[in-house]
Amino acid sequence: MLVDYLAGLDSRDREFAENFIAPVLKVSPVKGARLIDRATELVEHRVVFKAMAEGRIDEGKSLMILDLLRTLPIAQALVVEKVLVPHAETNTYSATRQYGVRYIHRIDPEAAERRHKAKHKARLVEKFNLEDGMSSLRLTMTAHDAALSYDRIDRIAKALPKDRRTLDQKRSDVAKDLLHGKETAAPQGQTMVYLTMPVTSALGLTDEPGMLNGYGPLPAPLARDIAAGGIWKRILTDPKTGMAEEISNIYRPTDKQRELIAARYPTCTAIGCRQPAHRCDLDHCCPYNGTNTTIKNLRPKCRRHHRMKTHTNWSCENRDDGSHAWTTPRGHTYETAPEPIAEPAPF
Repeated sequence: MLVDYLAGLDSRDREFAENFIAPVLKVSPVKGARLIDRATELVEHRVVFKAMAEGRIDEGKSLMILDLLRTLPIAQALVVEKVLVPHAETNTYSATRQYGVRYIHRIDPEAAERRHKAKHKARLVEKFNLEDGMSSLRLTMTAHDAALSYDRIDRIAKALPKDRRTLDQKRSDVAKDLLHGKETAAPQGQTMVYLTMPVTSALGLTDEPGMLNGYGPLPAPLARDIAAGGIWKRILTDPKTGMAEEISNIYRPTDKQRELIAARYPTCTAIGCRQPAHRCDLDHCCPYNGTNTTIKNLRPKCRRHHRMKTHTNWSCENRDDGSHAWTTPRGHTYETAPEPIAEPAPF
């Protein structure tokens, strides 16, 4: 075990431990130092380490949980890891991360803001060389700025005339042209992002996080800054559950219905799919019968999972509590639950 190996080194040599393990593991000293840091951190969080050692969570989830714990005081970190590990055992990486971020927002809003400030200082542009004469360019920026940037690229790409390029190829070409300062025919309309937050938080009375559609929780101060320059709309929630309430019935969903469904189900309702609702189809789970274009019957599904539900032996149903159950061709049933946009009332 790496930690045991480090403990066996002379105290004078531990500072350069990465140079001992790098040639043995055939990795760079930088990678060696990263492995040492991860191993040391894992041992300090025994709940996470035990779950990974027993195969209940994988390495990716373990490292994600450690990253979330990093800005918390040790006493809080020990509490939070006991909550996140059981969640990670039964949920996807993305769902656990979002749950963890929201949980930390509630118990220590300042920690969430500290994390954001630290990550904001680390914003950068990176270039990765790929095979066959290609490279990947990655920009690290705030989630809000990234959402606005992507929406602009996406709108321009979708407005281009049809040709042999796929939509992904068009987005890549549009982004390149924008970065190169070339003229690009921008479509009409503003770029848009959807942010949901309790009015008490918007007014500064509480520090509940905002929820950026397609991303997840944002620290309350950052969400308030974004909301200050936006268009506000009211969504009523059930005080018992925090879920968005239902509105009217017709076949083609109204704009209000689409926004309400996106607020209640911010991603595709297929198991583990995180495609944002505003890029999904609104599917009638029970086939349209002339009267059932309702919030209870509509669910966002990305085009791939919409086709899976319609053209294969998979099936789904909407339950009275708002959850969405999928049944596989072999008869296994899995459930996805709606995500509250507000904390349930304390009564």
